[in-house]
Amino acid sequence: MCGIVGVVGSGAVAPLLVESIARLQYQGCDSCGLATLNELGIEVLKDIGTVEEVDSKWNLTSASGQLGIAHTRRATQGKVSQENAHPHLSCDLQFAVVHNGIVSNYEQLKTEIERKTGHFLFSETDTEIITHLLEEFRLGGASVEEAFVQTVRRLEGPFALAMISNDEPGKIFCARQKSPLILGLHSGTNFVVSDIDAFLPNRGRTVPLDDGEYAVISSDGYSIRTIAAAEKGYKKAEIRTASIAR
Repeated sequence: MCGIVGVVGSGAVAPLLVESIARLQYQGCDSCGLATLNELGIEVLKDIGTVEEVDSKWNLTSASGQLGIAHTRRATQGKVSQENAHPHLSCDLQFAVVHNGIVSNYEQLKTEIERKTGHFLFSETDTEIITHLLEEFRLGGASVEEAFVQTVRRLEGPFALAMISNDEPGKIFCARQKSPLILGLHSGTNFVVSDIDAFLPNRGRTVPLDDGEYAVISSDGYSIRTIAAAEKGYKKAEIRTASIAR
């Protein structure tokens, strides 16, 4: 099982991302990485190994940016390699995605993308196809949020994912279908995680997403809508505590 974390705040988020994915290694981890958004664009650091090993090699905690996503991978499709580690980037470098689950219609989507010009597949993973779909919908004139919704509507199978974009530098987009995803709200630094342990001890209000929902989070709030209809809806946050001992 893979672990997903996203953090948006008012200060550097890389240390929080690294701390959070380190808490998810109990699920198994053969590679990991993060993507942060800063004045230079999206910066991706990833490699084979535990969070501690990859941090030691690439100094993950030094990545700049007040918004980012991170991932721990346990390979299910494709070998264990740096190319197959998450996050994945679109060809135009405008989108970065982390993903847990299976894109069961991957071969169909891959064939569609390969028929189009301007795309090159860098990995063996089904996750990467998500970035190319985002790029295609954006090139077709969709806003970032519209491209995100149209992309997740194309995905079949269980999934949880988070995405950042150069064109929406203050927001993280995330969605779930039969795979856990939770928003964590904590003093102006907001999280999206696949496991509640990831943002402890940064305890705060939690908002679990339901199947078929997506959320947009920023440092000052969040919104939740249904993927199918993109209807506006808001959930009451709840106080939740959990032990970090394991």
